[in-house]
Amino acid sequence: MAKEATQETTAVAARGFLIWGEEFSRNGRYAAAEKLYQRAWALVEKTLGHKHPMMAEVLECYSDLLVKTNRRTEGTAMKNRADAIWRAYGTRLCRNHIQANPVPSYCIEREGSD
Repeated sequence: MAKEATQETTAVAARGFLIWGEEFSRNGRYAAAEKLYQRAWALVEKTLGHKHPMMAEVLECYSDLLVKTNRRTEGTAMKNRADAIWRAYGTRLCRNHIQANPVPSYCIEREGSD
């Protein structure tokens, strides 16, 4: 399998773990959420590396959970690590930048616009 395909598969799997982890966290299932974040972390670190933007996303989600579960010091350290990764890649990839500057409506495909 090509490196690009492996990285894409990793990103998709990790994103799935994060989505389910966030859902479990919202529903108070913190232990289940933490296991999913740990799986995402291990997968991303092994395949994409510990400085990849996807790792920053994992760290952000995990840090939120740690703060919710009264592990603020650990969560803050993890959030700082995520911020450092984002800074290394610049604001063009930063999650906050993307949220603040959504894709223009003319770039979004509309149903029946063939």
